[in-house]
Amino acid sequence: MNMNPAIEKLNEYLAELNAVEEFASLEVKAEHIGLINQIKSSIGQLELCEKFGINAGSLVSVLPETESPNFCYLTVHENESSNPENWEEVIFEGQQIQFSGGDLVIRK
Repeated sequence: MNMNPAIEKLNEYLAELNAVEEFASLEVKAEHIGLINQIKSSIGQLELCEKFGINAGSLVSVLPETESPNFCYLTVHENESSNPENWEEVIFEGQQIQFSGGDLVIRK
């Protein structure tokens, strides 16, 4: 499998950053560690997008906030019926998943 070239470049940059051992001050070292953490986070985000086929053209929606904190969203399969009694809840990897206002829905 070919690695995303952006991920490759970030990994190379991360290796360069990790090789640095001497710092002019504690503040410079703290900034350096912060940059390393930011690069690791960026790599993780890109890998997540690669894994699930998310790209710049993917539609990202935010579920609306609700008036009640006890309200949640569920994912259902409508079974070609407009009658909620015929709907079935979608189970993800054996678990019921409840979504809250502010959660993201991503369409590839």
